[in-house]
Amino acid sequence: MKEFLRRFAAWCGFFRCPLCEEKGGNGRNEICPECREQLELLPVKGRCRGCGGRIDSALAVCSNCMAYPERPYCDALAVMEYSGAGRTLIRQMKFGNRPELARPLAMLAAEKLRESGMEFDVIVPVPIHWRRFLERSYNQTELLGTLLASETGKPMIKALKKTRATPHQSRLKKSKRQKFLKNSFALCDRSIEGKNILLLDDVLTTGATVSTAAKELLKNGANSVKVLCCARTPLKIRMSSRNG
Repeated sequence: MKEFLRRFAAWCGFFRCPLCEEKGGNGRNEICPECREQLELLPVKGRCRGCGGRIDSALAVCSNCMAYPERPYCDALAVMEYSGAGRTLIRQMKFGNRPELARPLAMLAAEKLRESGMEFDVIVPVPIHWRRFLERSYNQTELLGTLLASETGKPMIKALKKTRATPHQSRLKKSKRQKFLKNSFALCDRSIEGKNILLLDDVLTTGATVSTAAKELLKNGANSVKVLCCARTPLKIRMSSRNG
């Protein structure tokens, strides 16, 4: 029935591409082929295990990730670069009161996961503080997690909570990020014990947020943590954020 409804919606021209809002979205807001070409989708093979982006060295991590301490998570996968049309799409979902854009992003993420063959037991979204939730009325990463769970058949667990408000990480230098994030997450669901976790976030810049969250999960019994982000901040911007 679900597939029949999708085909009917596609035939009627409902749920168009969320970027151009003109071409068909395959009955469920998929990004059309023309708009996909505007997204800088990242390769799955040969990716950096620290940020999920392209490798620019002979090692397992990119030159930027080499400047940081060893990550507590064992792998990372990024869907696209946080630039151009991809940046617009995520910012509209996150700050433009357009939670419906979580669906096309979750479909792209599920596609990358299938291509990577990454294995995990449960999805855990990075939480936001309750004050930011009141401002936005939704947690965009939790929305992504719910939809990704539907796409992959894996359960989502809201295992973490944000214990204190922190400034937007994109506005902070490296030293400030680490200071503000320290002890900012706490476990609120112990069912993650012994599980292989897919930790989900929307944008990865330095990896400070997911590293702090991963440490909390591992400290409380998670077997392993892998990271999935919708977008990775381009290398030049990430390198400039290290200073200060």
